[in-house]
Amino acid sequence: MAKNKIYPFAVASVRSMENKLLTKQKLMQMAEAKSAEEALRLLADTEYGKTPVRDPHAFEQMIQNHLTEAYQAVAKLIPNETFMDIFRFKNDYHNLKVLIKEEISGNSGRSFMVQGGTIPAEEMRKQFRERNYRELPNIDEKAVEEAIAMYAKTKNGRYVDTILDKACFQTMSTAAEKLGIAYVSQYVKKLADMTNLKTLLRIRSMDRTEQEFSESLVPGGEISTETLMRAFRSDSAVAVLKETAYGTLCEGYMEQGFTVFEKACDDYLMAYIKEAKYKTLTPEPVAAYILAKETEAKCVRIIMTCKLHDIDTEIIQERVREAYV
Repeated sequence: MAKNKIYPFAVASVRSMENKLLTKQKLMQMAEAKSAEEALRLLADTEYGKTPVRDPHAFEQMIQNHLTEAYQAVAKLIPNETFMDIFRFKNDYHNLKVLIKEEISGNSGRSFMVQGGTIPAEEMRKQFRERNYRELPNIDEKAVEEAIAMYAKTKNGRYVDTILDKACFQTMSTAAEKLGIAYVSQYVKKLADMTNLKTLLRIRSMDRTEQEFSESLVPGGEISTETLMRAFRSDSAVAVLKETAYGTLCEGYMEQGFTVFEKACDDYLMAYIKEAKYKTLTPEPVAAYILAKETEAKCVRIIMTCKLHDIDTEIIQERVREAYV
């Protein structure tokens, strides 16, 4: 990417777009709403309202349409497709999981597919059904076939998730390394580490096997597999992990339960994302904007889901992630 040619305009455009991000105050207003209907009305008063929705249960359509618009807006600012693709691969692999499980179960997965990938959802469906991997250039064909074969052999759907998660992170890591932007590469590494730390806590709390943990680890992070395995076997995972770059995070939150630790991990990533605020002509603010938008969408999803299940306001507020603005 030619930094001196595109970044001044791209960064200026993103700074303007940042003004429309939801503030923590706005998210808290939604959390304090008396009902899901009221929370939806508050959401409709923002940029999400471009997709009119009357039924609170249909809020996900608002999120998906808004994210798709955000991806498209940023993509127009960046002529290098790889830059944006790194953040969109996860949507492609999510859709592949849905399609494989759809094929296995015989039940339509259309409502679970998302937009915003490098390949339109319906195009993905068509090419997957025909096993036309030439039209899916960013997809690891071997991983897809392995996932299908492992399910046929074990009848265990978790292999679909673990195998494709590994492939997704490998695809992201390879693309980030090729792109050569330190901020993006470091984000992908941190995301992989956060994913593995959350997996460690989740599988330990469910009293699952060491083999299942090992099979669930994703590549691309800075915490070694050996360290993660030692932490899993140890009576105190925190004691093992305190020597890593995430020692403070683990010591402060890992023993408080999965929900608390998951939020802490998301807030940790947001703190890293916010470092882009101090950049002016470099690519960091462009990447940070789309990451901030994804975190914002996650917060909206948490709030609306909790409201639909009558979760106490105080609990919802505790779950809302830090905002970029």
